[in-house]
Amino acid sequence: MKIVKNLVLFLMVIICVFLSTQVWLQLPDFLSLNKSGYIEEPGNQDVDIDLWTLIRPSKYILKNDKELKEFYSKDELLWRNTLVSLETALKNLADSQSSTIMGEFYPEEYVMLEFENKLPIEIFAGKFQLNKDNIKSKLGYIQKIVFGLNEVNNIYIYNGESTVIIKNSMIKNLEIYDNLKAIKDSDYIKYKQDIEVEGEIIPIPIPDISTALNPVFVQSELNVKNKQAIEAIAKDYFKNNYDYVRRSEDIEGDILYVYKNEKVLKITSEGLLDFFDSNIDIDNNSNVYEGLLIALKFATNFLNFHEDMYLSEVKTAQYEGSFGYDFIFTYRIKNKPILFSKVRESAALEVEVIGNNVVSYKRLIRNLDTKQDSEMKEQKILSFEDVLKKQIIVADEGNILKVIDKSMVKDIDNVYLAYFDYARRVNEQHLIVVWVVEISDKTYVFNAITGSLIE
Repeated sequence: MKIVKNLVLFLMVIICVFLSTQVWLQLPDFLSLNKSGYIEEPGNQDVDIDLWTLIRPSKYILKNDKELKEFYSKDELLWRNTLVSLETALKNLADSQSSTIMGEFYPEEYVMLEFENKLPIEIFAGKFQLNKDNIKSKLGYIQKIVFGLNEVNNIYIYNGESTVIIKNSMIKNLEIYDNLKAIKDSDYIKYKQDIEVEGEIIPIPIPDISTALNPVFVQSELNVKNKQAIEAIAKDYFKNNYDYVRRSEDIEGDILYVYKNEKVLKITSEGLLDFFDSNIDIDNNSNVYEGLLIALKFATNFLNFHEDMYLSEVKTAQYEGSFGYDFIFTYRIKNKPILFSKVRESAALEVEVIGNNVVSYKRLIRNLDTKQDSEMKEQKILSFEDVLKKQIIVADEGNILKVIDKSMVKDIDNVYLAYFDYARRVNEQHLIVVWVVEISDKTYVFNAITGSLIE
């Protein structure tokens, strides 16, 4: 009887070991969280951010045989289908018919998806899990993605200096063209071309916009008077060291948390959230794609991303001899990009990553003040050519600061309408509509109502 009991016990142990083994063998699939484009968090904790909602074009342009017009696509299908064609093109680059042409080169009729600034190709290659070295040698960056309206199997990629044309039967653009058919005429902004100002032709098409909502009332997303919310952010940042943190508040209402003079959190009265950590391990290096993931994972611990936020620019960064990346994000309100004063060096969100660590994090976002919706009215604005004429003609009378003269018209690179945020002026809780013009490496901002120079 004792032998039978021991045998039964032995068999039960064997069965338990077998079942436990099966469970552990299935864990990798269970813990595989990097699906559907979502970011994988260290420690196998899901971070509910879709990378392609933060990396997306800032402008969509359609050119057909009749006109050129811009639209702001809230329909993700167009961007998602573009990604399918882009991934197919990059994955099959070696087997495709490709050519490179200096400068910008597109077919007569096209749809263009344009990023605010050129983005490193490593971000796309990393997400698509491609051999980035082979692709980087040909592209380096992506600034514009273009599809010919009559070309089902082609894609044009402008990298800021040259255009790479990729032709492959595996590239299928039909769904992209179907997405365009769903866009309403009222969603388009028409462009004017060959506009002449005092004998000079503006070399690029410019938006034909006559009215805009102005001003747009906003409020900072962070309220320093909400002690509970501020303390929660501080606890998330300092974690186990929070009990050893010094907290202070100055007369202007700025709140400062400091740990060993190495790790600092500052929240200003106007809503700027500012982290800095000088005590980091910089032995490890990350590429730009890994650095972006580190930045996003860090950012998700504190506040949600603005619903209309996107990656605007990637810069190289340096800290104590080590190199990394500075990721700058911006956002839109009322379908127009937010422009910050360069004088105050503000950004909606800026995350600096060195190695595998975030050194600096700055966030300043202001949301619509819905309580003042009734105060926001559609106003007539000056056309861009009228603003330009005012600069060239009226400025000669001496009552307007002149920054653009007639000789500069031929060098205009870009013109768009935006909302300007004075950012760090606490009493300026509104945005104003502005014309932004880029000439060579300089940017000029004009009040779209009065035509006067802002900066």
